[in-house]
Amino acid sequence: MPKTKKAAAAKKPASKVDLVAYYQAKLEAEWGPWDLKHVLDDHPESVVVLDTRDAESFEKEHLPHAVNIPGAELAARLKELPRNKAVVPYCWSVTCHLATRAALLLAQKGYRVHELAGGIGTWKEYGFEVKSAVQQAAAN
Repeated sequence: MPKTKKAAAAKKPASKVDLVAYYQAKLEAEWGPWDLKHVLDDHPESVVVLDTRDAESFEKEHLPHAVNIPGAELAARLKELPRNKAVVPYCWSVTCHLATRAALLLAQKGYRVHELAGGIGTWKEYGFEVKSAVQQAAAN
């Protein structure tokens, strides 16, 4: 048996308590597109939608109400985010970890945070609206 299979076979399965705690934490830490859409429709003033991608990608398209602080700049720009609102970081897709890294940093710094599961890719798959910098400039 290869070494990796032996290690997997020797690993104890998670206890029921561990699994319950994991899934409770996962539900608290992540919002799906519908969760965020409902909040944006009903209480947009209660959240900050945080696009963690680069500025060029943000200008091309982003979620409504989003602000752009690229992941690499977040630690230096934390003061731009209010502490009295939930922060919802997102990036490209379920395989992009910019938002996860941002969520971890924000949680460590005491922010209320909910990562958008699936990023802008899943948001668009649901058929939800995206904005561009050009659209926002024309609206203002």
